[in-house]
Order: sequence, then C-alpha cells, then structure tokens
Amino acid sequence: MFKFGVAKRDITPLESMVIPGYFEKRFVKTILDPLYAKAMVFENDGAFAVAVVCDAINLYRDDVLRIRRGISEKTGIAEKYISVSATHTHTGGPTWDWNDAADHDPLYLNMLVDAAVEAGAEAFEKREEAKIGFAKCEVPGYSFIRRFKMKNGRYLTNPGFGNPDIVEPCGTPDNSFIVGKVCNKDGKLLAFISNFGVHLDMMGGYLNDSSKVSADYAGYLAKLVKDKYGEDAESVFFTGPCGNTNHNDFTKPMRPESDVPTYQRTAKALFEALCKLEEKIVLSDDVKPVVSREFLSARLRVPTKEYVETAQAILRGENVKFMNYGIEAYNLKQRRHIALATMDAFNNPIKMIDVEVMTLTLGDSAIVTWPAEVFVEYGKAVREKFADKNIIIAELSNGSFGCYLPTEEAIEQGGYEPTITGATTPEPKIGTDMVSATIDMLNSKF
Repeated sequence: MFKFGVAKRDITPLESMVIPGYFEKRFVKTILDPLYAKAMVFENDGAFAVAVVCDAINLYRDDVLRIRRGISEKTGIAEKYISVSATHTHTGGPTWDWNDAADHDPLYLNMLVDAAVEAGAEAFEKREEAKIGFAKCEVPGYSFIRRFKMKNGRYLTNPGFGNPDIVEPCGTPDNSFIVGKVCNKDGKLLAFISNFGVHLDMMGGYLNDSSKVSADYAGYLAKLVKDKYGEDAESVFFTGPCGNTNHNDFTKPMRPESDVPTYQRTAKALFEALCKLEEKIVLSDDVKPVVSREFLSARLRVPTKEYVETAQAILRGENVKFMNYGIEAYNLKQRRHIALATMDAFNNPIKMIDVEVMTLTLGDSAIVTWPAEVFVEYGKAVREKFADKNIIIAELSNGSFGCYLPTEEAIEQGGYEPTITGATTPEPKIGTDMVSATIDMLNSKF
C-alpha cells in the first residue's frame, strides 16, 4: 500500500541577514515571498524514502547530515534513505560562504536545519494512502545556454544582448519539464512534484532591487498551484541541471520588453504545462520507493602556476587579469573573489573528496540527486538513456562540493564556470562518473 505525506516549514531569513549569490554582500531588507523547507515521505510495504527541498542557494554537507540525522531520530527512517536538495535561489538566506561576499550564518542554519527536520517529521506523521503518477513535456524558450564562443576564439559567459562578437552558444539547453502528481485515496490533490533546469537568478540581478528575499520562479509556481488547486495543495520543485544556463537569450539584440517580471513569466509557462500534463497523468497506488546510492571519489583541481601568480598579484592590489579564462572583463572586486578562491584551492591540503549520488525510483519514474551546479549535458545523457521514463534530476543535493560541474570540453574551452571557484572544485571526470553510476543504478531498478 503506497502512502505519502508532505509538509513544510518557513525558513525566511531575518532582516539584515546576508543574501548570498553575487560578488558583493547584499542584506535582507524586504520579503517578497517566504522561503520554505519542504519534505515528502514515500512509503510502501515497509520501504521508505524522504526528499527534502529547501529554498536556498546551496547547502553544505554538514548541514545536510544534521537534517538527515534529525529526521531519522524523529521518524526511525534510516539516514541513507533521506535526500536534501537546494533550489539555488539567489535571493535566499545565508547558507553559503564565498570569501567576503557571503556568510554561512550559524544562527540561520540552526533555524533552517530545525525547520527541515520538523517538516520531515510532520510529513511522516501526515502520510496517508495515496496514488502517484508522473508525466513530462518540453517547455522551450525559458532556459538558454549562457556560454558563448566569441569571434576571437575565447569563450564568455553572459556576453550581453546583441554582442556582435558572438559566434554561437556552446550547446543547447535541456527543456525537459517533469511533473509528478500525488492524490490521496479519495482523489484529493496532495502535491505536485516538478523539475526544470534554469537558474533561480531572476530576482536578484543587478537590474533589480537585490535586497528582496524570494523563492524566485519556484515560489511563484507554488503560488499559482495554490491559487488553482487550493491552499492544501503543495508544490515541491527540484532545480534541474543548469550550471551553464540562465533566463537570458543573448542571441537576441536586446532584453524582451514585458510588463510581467521574468520570474513570473517563467512560472506561468511551467504552470500552464503542469496543468496540461496533470490531465493525462495516470495515478497508481502500486508504487514502491526504492533508494540506491553510491559514493564516488573525486580528485580536486589544483590551480596552475600561472593562475596562482595572477591571483597573488590581484590580492597585492595589482590591476592584472585572469587571461584565457573568460573572466578578464570582470572588475577588480570580482577578480578578487576568484583570486581568493584560487588561493583557497591552492592551499587546501585535501586533494580527494567523496561524492554521493542517489536515486529514488517510483515505478517508471525516478528522482536523481546530484551535488554541484551541473552542466545540462550530464542530465541530458541520463535522460536520453531512459527516454521512456520520467527522470527528475536535482542538482545541489546532499551537500554540494565547489560550485560548477562543467564538462571536460568546457574546461578546455575556458570561461567563467570552468574557473576554480572554491577550495573544493573537482575535476570534470566526476561528472561522467556520476552519469555512469546513475545509469547503472537506474538500470538495476527499471
């Protein structure tokens, strides 16, 4: 007998707390919409799985383990069956350190961890007989590759609208939109589960008031769900691989004019697709949650001698640039951040880390959880292998390492994402290892 429970807790940061996500500190002034930690519990015939999603830019491994431990202690569900993901909103609370631009605030993290644990415990208590089903479609025109090959042979991120030196984007986005629907035995809608891959960076850009807290388009999608389906209907959103995408189409001459903010337009497009998919989802109560996980070893990248020397010169106050990395156009403050990250990586005595890959299969569908800001190519490789299945892929899950996980091709090309952006930036081989491990785990379950 399939059972399901869902619950949430508020994790909105307090006024004057730091908002991470850019090259300078931003502080909470106003709340545009609240942030939540949402938890889902799946059960059938003694098999359990828990999935927690937090409106946060990132979560460190230690905080994930605290959430797992707390939920396990309150429910009896083993920690290995609990996943914890972040949506990557750039207008969230202080969960992440990045030099002098962001803080990992213990006060806020204690609140977030407690809230996530409470949500998990409530979801466990609320579980009831239910049915679940999934469907998918394509939603084009809202996610765009943000890396471009330029006429001078270099590769730049976000080169600007109508840049005459653009040759072509480096790849194509993954427009997959996957939707799960859960109803109780009486047909009452309990939750929608959804997954799409574009940066939650539509609220806090330099063109907007970046002091506002928001769950970005995922939060507005939840509002639309409640507006139509009722206050009891939850929307649990997993951010898909989007390390090399955002919401701007730089092949166009200018930003499209619209009276509707981008985050709302994106949410509305996804909601319209959700409503169409919802009508054809086939629900079943004969679904058993099966969790698999594997720990992989990742070698960390070590900065080159040239890279270190440039970083040291920048930190001495010299007006030099990281040439050949696609970030030479950055201002001195931004280059300073990259320089600090470079020295963190150079001085880090740890050269290998363990990376956790998890899969939760639910009938003919699955939720895959990966760490890092993953390039879309990795997600597409898994989805292409299981084209007849509904594969949710959630990045920034279970304690993220570094920042981006680019492809080996992108490392060779250079650019912003392939730079070393922290003390634990792994070599891209871990990306192909993650794909292989995921495919093996799914093959054994489908």
